[in-house]
Amino acid sequence: MEAALESADAGIVTAVGIHLSSAGAYRSMHEGSEEKEKEYTAICWAEKPLSDEDELKLSNIRDMEISQATPVRVLHRRTSMARPRTIVSAECTRVPGSPRFFTLRLRTQAGTYIKEFVHGDFGRTRPNVGEMLGCRADIMQLDVTDIDMDFGLNVEDVATEAAEGDEREGKSAKVE
Repeated sequence: MEAALESADAGIVTAVGIHLSSAGAYRSMHEGSEEKEKEYTAICWAEKPLSDEDELKLSNIRDMEISQATPVRVLHRRTSMARPRTIVSAECTRVPGSPRFFTLRLRTQAGTYIKEFVHGDFGRTRPNVGEMLGCRADIMQLDVTDIDMDFGLNVEDVATEAAEGDEREGKSAKVE
């Protein structure tokens, strides 16, 4: 599967350790998902040039609890409710030569809506980056850079379990 993924786009996207998993492993992966953390890198824009104080204010975020109402962009498919989420840490770096642009590296509780944390989603996420800066802020690019999710699973056990399940269902499976 890894080779097929790499050859599909000339190696732009790669993956390591792809394997079959059972329905039980899938359920285990989703259990306790709110305790898991993700890291992001975002390129952001602010309505005003960022000062040293602004950069420091964003970089000093540690274990900040925010309230996020279901974002407008997903209301059609998610229950409308407010959820507490945690911004574990943040690091802000201004883009040299572009005083209104900055890179924001975030570590957050899984399930945090990052775009809405930056622009505030019409006040549905509070506090938010724009509010902290005292101006409008928006996100130009967002990349997930790490997912810290200890599933409590041994990859070899999961692959063996999946292969055994496939054999019971008459499918062939290869465990390496």
